[in-house]
Amino acid sequence: MSLTFQQLNDLSFSALESAKAEWAQTSSRLAGYGDRVDAYMRRPLHDWQGGAADTAQPRMKRLTDNFQFASQECALIQATIDGAVTELQTIQKMLHAILDKISRAGFKVTPNGEVVDPHEGDAPDSDPDPEAQKRENERTVRQQEIFDAVRAAMEVDERYRLALSRLSVDRGLKVDGLESQRDASLISKVAARGIGLDGAKAPAKGTDPKKVHDWWNGLSEEEREEQLALNPSVIGNLDGIPAKDRDKANRVNLDRLIAVDPDSVSDQAAEQQDGFKAIRDRLIRDAGRKPEPLLLGIGPEGQGRAILSYGDPDTADNVAAYVPGLNTTLENVGGDDGDRAWNVGQAARDGKHKTASIVWLGYDAPQTGSWGPSDLAVAGEERGKQGGADFGKFLDGIQATHQGNRPHVTAIGHSYGSFTLGQAAQREGGIPVDDIILVGSPGTGAQKAEELGVGADHVWSGAAESDPVTHAPSKNEAVGEAIGGPIVGGIAHLGDPHRLWFGQDPASEGFGGRRFAVDDGVPWNSHSSYFDKRSESLRNMGRIVCGRPDQVAGQEER
Repeated sequence: MSLTFQQLNDLSFSALESAKAEWAQTSSRLAGYGDRVDAYMRRPLHDWQGGAADTAQPRMKRLTDNFQFASQECALIQATIDGAVTELQTIQKMLHAILDKISRAGFKVTPNGEVVDPHEGDAPDSDPDPEAQKRENERTVRQQEIFDAVRAAMEVDERYRLALSRLSVDRGLKVDGLESQRDASLISKVAARGIGLDGAKAPAKGTDPKKVHDWWNGLSEEEREEQLALNPSVIGNLDGIPAKDRDKANRVNLDRLIAVDPDSVSDQAAEQQDGFKAIRDRLIRDAGRKPEPLLLGIGPEGQGRAILSYGDPDTADNVAAYVPGLNTTLENVGGDDGDRAWNVGQAARDGKHKTASIVWLGYDAPQTGSWGPSDLAVAGEERGKQGGADFGKFLDGIQATHQGNRPHVTAIGHSYGSFTLGQAAQREGGIPVDDIILVGSPGTGAQKAEELGVGADHVWSGAAESDPVTHAPSKNEAVGEAIGGPIVGGIAHLGDPHRLWFGQDPASEGFGGRRFAVDDGVPWNSHSSYFDKRSESLRNMGRIVCGRPDQVAGQEER
């Protein structure tokens, strides 16, 4: 049915505003129902085994997924109504302004929108009056303005009607993340003008986190919900957005990344999907843990991106951010590296303060075959430099969103991740951390601990004597050996025995930092055992993270 002039003129928006509020409440309720299914149905039955469990568990997961999808769709309907209301209100105001001009000019408007001149018959037909002609021209202009306003309202009405008709699913509500993504994309295009997405877009990735945080705080609650519903892949990965909002957006985006048909993607994308599934499984498995797991980043860029936190960094007293190194993949975030973040957080518990422990895979960690010097040569410096810049922005975001007093922040780099951390610390202005921990490090690119910007006494290194990476030859040694054999390589080593592939050995006396005690280990696993439960290195890292440096067990520098 076409929108008429009289309907546009008399249109009251109170009913639509009420409907928008109801859809928002329904969205919130449905999300809560999904959480309740997880908390009271799935988690208590996590260890349930047998045929009945094999049947029930997938159905409970489907129920949770359907609640989540329904919540997202309700949020999209809310955004659609909001866009329609905003656009129609703008057109109605324009119409009322036109009617005001018409009234001041002495014209009348009929119920069907026709502009008439009550004095039209006063001038004789045989003697055209210039003033009368001028008046007729004005009447014609006003008439066209009314037609244009009504036509614009009809276009808006039809556009939103079609959009709402698309927000439907088949009987049984069997849906997936791709359908949610398609619906969000549709509504983004239809309602962008109405809800301000075209004129007030989210800041670009890499924007100063303080500016991002100010932008987010400047939005109304309704506008934030619309951004989360329509742009989860953007909002979830912006440094400067609060952690719980990022988590909410990233869980939606994670489902969408997993929902892609694996038969239609490349081998690399299929490998990414395996990693995304491992992360989702971890979130499900750890849903009942305290502190809670929060997904602070997820995306398909490069080899894949993932940032997982145990605890809320916005409210924590202590924050540990760990950068993994060589051969780390998305699947590791769902596996060993997720365990490492958890273990660090548990080691830092003191019964008084809250700790958030994060694994940050926000860069392409080099992928090679083993842990030898040749792998470090393949790794090069470029990934560490780019990753360091991005890690620095992430740490800036931690400070921008934190509530209350400044937290005690510790950055941890393992293996090639220590080089990435070192590059972040050497950027202009440094990084906003209190302590830096380097474990299994092949060097940071710095020759002295003081170059990392936190003071030499706050740069800590852990290096097992049996860890081959912490004895990686310098580039001069490697070149010398390649050209002149072991003797030439040995001469190069004598020139600076503590120079590694990426600079001075952080565990050496000449570096100037503090070395903490670690277990001796054996060559084939010592590089990967720094975060093991009940290990000396983990205990010491926990003491550093929670601000108890006096309790750290030291070890003599090399």
